[in-house]
Formats: sequence, structure tokens, C-alpha cells
Amino acid sequence: MGMPPNGSTAEFGTQIWIGGVLEGFRRIDAVDRVAAFILAGEMAVAYFQFHQPKGFWPVENGGVSAVVYCFLWLYYSAAGAGPWSVDAWKSK
Repeated sequence: MGMPPNGSTAEFGTQIWIGGVLEGFRRIDAVDRVAAFILAGEMAVAYFQFHQPKGFWPVENGGVSAVVYCFLWLYYSAAGAGPWSVDAWKSK
């Protein structure tokens, strides 16, 4: 998620801070699937909060990336990391 658009650091408890914490936990294999499921929900909230009010279709409201990431995280939470996981990398 990175820095807020203006280059400042995120304040504790804000939406961007929570997003950064969730994405940080996603890096830990033990909570990988759960974190991916939560991130899918985060992207769904981002879409409906910021993009959907501008129009119905993602192409018209600029929410294509939020929708794509939502479904990618949802798939990842169901299928797991597989060969891309840190555990698979360590076992080689």
C-alpha cells in the first residue's frame, strides 16, 4: 500500500494505516490465506466506498484495479500460494 499520496505517514487507526498493517501480515505464511481473504474484503470496501458512487461499471468509475485485486485475493485465499509461497521457496 505504501505511503499516502501526499508523502506523509499514515496516522494510527486510519483506513490507510489498517490497509498497510493487513498487507504487512499478508507476508507471513502462517496467516497467508486468512490475510488474503481480509485483503479481498478490503478491496471490496475500497471499491464500494470510493469507486461505485461514481458509476455502476468499474470501467466507467475507475475501479477496475480494486475489482481485479479483490478477486485475485479471493482466489489466493481459496487456492493458497502454492509454488509462489515462501515455504515452497525455502523447501527448494
